[in-house]
Amino acid sequence: MRLFLSGGGSEEDSVELDKKFASVLDKSKPLLYIPVAVDEDVYPYPECLSWLSSIFNPLGVENIEMWTEKELVNNKEMDLEQFSGIYIGGGNTFYLLKALKASGFFEKLETVIKNNIPVYGGSAGAIICGKSITSALAIDLNYVELTDFKALNLIEGYDVWPHYVFGMDKHIQKSRKKYGLKLIVLPENAGLYVIDNMIEVVGPGSVYLADENMKQIMPGENV
Repeated sequence: MRLFLSGGGSEEDSVELDKKFASVLDKSKPLLYIPVAVDEDVYPYPECLSWLSSIFNPLGVENIEMWTEKELVNNKEMDLEQFSGIYIGGGNTFYLLKALKASGFFEKLETVIKNNIPVYGGSAGAIICGKSITSALAIDLNYVELTDFKALNLIEGYDVWPHYVFGMDKHIQKSRKKYGLKLIVLPENAGLYVIDNMIEVVGPGSVYLADENMKQIMPGENV
């Protein structure tokens, strides 16, 4: 298993994580990009692809294939080992999880991860790698009325809280206690590299474990 989880910041915020992700990709194969969490009316998919290409082309990842809702349904039986990795972008977590499950791609994604194909999740894409997406109740609007919040559970039983800034601590603690969550909190300039049972913090920022004291884990340290 090789996961790269971003707190959802700009390309400047995630540059170290992006470089690490690009370094493990087989450049002879295309990278699969799934942008469906975004509001397409605000961020048209072709513009999303141009944005991702502007980040990864300079890192040697020149072939990027994008799948939207239609492709997720039509290609669900395709062998995903033809791709060097999968990048799942941010947006509305509830819509993303519903779209992945409804298309049958969620189960394919589980298989891909078990087969050691690198997967990158940004913001909502990171949240779905946790035990559940319950943390998104405090971040996103559940306009699709999703009721099954079970996610991939790939981070030692943690749920993920992205876009952390100082001043959110009381809000995070309230949600943690209300829903009984084991939370790992990611600022926009920090991420996680998860390989098998190791969880490494990738900077420049630190991440936090939402225990009673919001324990800080520095870049280069393991959770």
